[in-house]
Amino acid sequence: MRGPATSHPAPIARPFPRPRGGTARSAVQSIAFAALFVTGLDLWLTGQQRLMLWAHVLIGLALLVMLAPWLARHIPTGLGHSQRSGFTILSWALLVCWLALLGSGLFMALPAGLWLAGVVWFPQRAVTETLSLVHFWSAWLAMGGLFLHLTLRHWGRPWG
Repeated sequence: MRGPATSHPAPIARPFPRPRGGTARSAVQSIAFAALFVTGLDLWLTGQQRLMLWAHVLIGLALLVMLAPWLARHIPTGLGHSQRSGFTILSWALLVCWLALLGSGLFMALPAGLWLAGVVWFPQRAVTETLSLVHFWSAWLAMGGLFLHLTLRHWGRPWG
């Protein structure tokens, strides 16, 4: 006898199909993030080299321009398809890390942008040091969180 207590209900809807590979845009974003991580680490370890600093700032701004609209689309669709609460919590924590990373980077680049516009302004040293610390550690958390996010995305699903 197969009654309601002994059988599983049929799925209500077919799960959302996800592509196995990435897009050209996600490849560019990944390369940009890797370049930012390497240039940022070089700046942290060796000091303020002008070329490395400008490369870091320009790549960071380009990534911000690419990432903002992509995240605006990715977050609502991802939330709609997330089936594991741990994954959803990790995703929100990753978003907070990215916001801290991008926000601190923008604020640290603000004096240079103002200087190019003819205005000389620098925040207090304590503010700069705090932003630098937030930027440094949020980069490490964003790197680890992104790795976990992409790894757990396929967890529990058949590979093939």
